[in-house]
Amino acid sequence: MSDGRHRVWCSRTVKGMCADDFSTVPKRITFGDDRSAGADIAWGWITTQQWQDWDVDVVRVTDPDPRIEALFSYDPLHEDDRVDQRVAPGSSGIAKVRHLTTAHDPRIILYTKRDSRLTVVGARGRGLLKSMRIGSTAEWLMRCPGTPLVVARASSPVYRIVVCVDGSAHAQACVQTLCDLPWIAGREVVVLTVLDEMTGSAEAASDAAKALTSVGATTQVVVVNDEAPGAVLNAARVIVDRIDALQPDMVALGTRGMTGFTRLAIGSVAGAVVHASSCSVLLTRDQDEQSAVAVDG
Repeated sequence: MSDGRHRVWCSRTVKGMCADDFSTVPKRITFGDDRSAGADIAWGWITTQQWQDWDVDVVRVTDPDPRIEALFSYDPLHEDDRVDQRVAPGSSGIAKVRHLTTAHDPRIILYTKRDSRLTVVGARGRGLLKSMRIGSTAEWLMRCPGTPLVVARASSPVYRIVVCVDGSAHAQACVQTLCDLPWIAGREVVVLTVLDEMTGSAEAASDAAKALTSVGATTQVVVVNDEAPGAVLNAARVIVDRIDALQPDMVALGTRGMTGFTRLAIGSVAGAVVHASSCSVLLTRDQDEQSAVAVDG
């Protein structure tokens, strides 16, 4: 369009960014900021980890023009010169904080921003569609995250992680995302898998543990078996119970699973984990999973 706006519609498909693409993506976090208490917690989560030489884009989306035509176009993100800006402490290792803004649906803006390795949002928010509240923007992003997504629930360092694996491409992308975090070395990671009639071995858990150990994490594999022949485990219940028992600082899983974790589609297992757990959650999907939103610049 001649005025520099972007047109958005829901009939094409684009690939989401996964860990395999990280070599071509800047060391950058996109932080969805609506200045709510939840966003404050998410900012605290970011700044208490070690992000040596990473940048952060703080994205604040304001209410759009109420006219119907405004739903189909928007101004690109541009520098935000408001005075109430986020400042990263030197201890975080963050090299640069850039503040960006535009007026549009925050779901579209955050989903289509692919020039970062991680998107971080708070679990509760305010503003248009209660922007970062579970059940609106955050849950919409959970269904098809454009980058690995953290829903932050605590502003404290991550020392213990539970990662759910089942051999699916989404779970593999999640493990790779963990391996690529600059602060993963020295963390304790519990690799959780569920075996049933469809998941015959714990090979995926073993492979995940090896990958995480190779980058300096301390790993433990936990395998949950069917209690009786023909029994069907409730994957959501198993994961939530393990999280309650292990008390991790973060749980990591793919947006969709296969075999024993078939129910990892958002709205069941992954949705249940995000809603039921009190810790932060990392969600990742494989790059070949196509989404329903496209941008034509």
